[in-house]
Amino acid sequence: MTVFLVLLSALLLSLSFHPLPLHFLAWVGLVPVLFVIDRATPRRAFAIGLAFGSCFALFSLFWIIFLQIPATVKLIMIFGVVLLFLYHGLFFAVSFAASVQTSLWCLPLFISGLELVKGIGEIGFPWLSLGYSQTHYPLVIQQASVYGLYGLSLWLVLLNVAVYKLLRARKWQYAIAAILIFCAPVVYGAFRMKSQAGGHRLVVGIVQPNIDPNLKFTRELRDQTFNRLLDLSARCVEYARVQYRAPCDIIIWPESATPIFLKSANVFQKKVFAFVDSVQTPLLSGTPIYDQNHKNIYNGAVLMEPGSVLRQEYRKVHLVPFGEHIPYDRYVPLFRKVDLGEGDYDPGSDFTVFRLKNAAFSCLICFESIFPELSRRFVREGAHFLVNITNDGWFGRISGSQQHNDMAILRAVENGVPLVRCANTGISMVTDEYGRILGTCGLFKEDILVREIYPDHAKTVYNTVGDLLPVGSLIIATALLLASIVAPFKKNGPPARSDRVS
Repeated sequence: MTVFLVLLSALLLSLSFHPLPLHFLAWVGLVPVLFVIDRATPRRAFAIGLAFGSCFALFSLFWIIFLQIPATVKLIMIFGVVLLFLYHGLFFAVSFAASVQTSLWCLPLFISGLELVKGIGEIGFPWLSLGYSQTHYPLVIQQASVYGLYGLSLWLVLLNVAVYKLLRARKWQYAIAAILIFCAPVVYGAFRMKSQAGGHRLVVGIVQPNIDPNLKFTRELRDQTFNRLLDLSARCVEYARVQYRAPCDIIIWPESATPIFLKSANVFQKKVFAFVDSVQTPLLSGTPIYDQNHKNIYNGAVLMEPGSVLRQEYRKVHLVPFGEHIPYDRYVPLFRKVDLGEGDYDPGSDFTVFRLKNAAFSCLICFESIFPELSRRFVREGAHFLVNITNDGWFGRISGSQQHNDMAILRAVENGVPLVRCANTGISMVTDEYGRILGTCGLFKEDILVREIYPDHAKTVYNTVGDLLPVGSLIIATALLLASIVAPFKKNGPPARSDRVS
């Protein structure tokens, strides 16, 4: 029975992270496993948490096995994926054991705080933070504007605990608690979303070229790649003229859209500048950036402006571990000798805010969109809206692209700004400041998306105070844990000890 309940919980919670419209399962997904751990010892709860968390990661991230990567590193990747599943399981193991030692009501505090910890550093990976399961429920996720992703996770676990207590004890007090816990943020969400967008309008054009990432950098496809990008960009301009009776304020190409260094003077750069000058519209493109002075290569983005001007660029700050670099190789020289087939990029250091005539924005490259602190920093630096460029062609058609796309939605809600997402093979989308999707491009489809956004915004509580709630949760939960460990010693005194020497 224990195994069944653990697997049931892992499955229910996992289903809330897939493209199926079952995201509400996260409201009760932890309940079965709570029946198992409630009266367990901390040691047993740790083992159950490790098994549950690993299975939850397996059911949710199994698609990683099917990533389109060279066969030479496939075996190493499978080993790494197993470690990744155990890595997720460890956080649930610690949370379950600590909450059993203190109180089940402390579980939301531990999970929220440890999710924050899980996303820190060069190997940070908050991909399955529980709050991400709710991004398709705009009324629910508005609470993220107050306390962010990890506060949303806290709310979900608290709701699960209340439902469990209700089913276990069947007391009306728990029914009222569950109703209040669920309804309070929904009412807040309805109230927050009453305000209407105002201020000046921007028309943004997104180009989704749908180019095979394994082929786009081959010499034979360079001209074809550029012609497709330029043709789709021209369609964006025409669509804006007809639909909105206005020019595009910016055209956006995806991550690594160009198979060459677009910042360097060459024939392809001239083609892009010729197009930008002809339509009088700035164009943001993902491109590798080579620093000749330091001989470094960056995964970056450049803004090409009318008049053949290229004066603004961004170099990706948070690189993909084991994909774009070996973590901590700047600090441990031995790591620089490790070769897992990863890219050899250097991290940027500047939180660039791109300036248009009447708005400013910042660019999140690829999985930078899953880290709340990065978007918060960009908006605090002056960004009026966020752009996420990515190349998810490696993910295939299962769940990876959808999960990656969904996480970006919360960045808009947390900071109260629109978000524009441009993906090579999809999913591309535009959301307003409430995380409501205004338009999308489907997976593996050559397409354009042109929408209007209103980048004027008021600062959110989260953008002001940051991750204060999960930090406070972890401090309080740790204090309660220490108190629960020390209390028996204070009550009974230290164990009896004989001073007699035999």
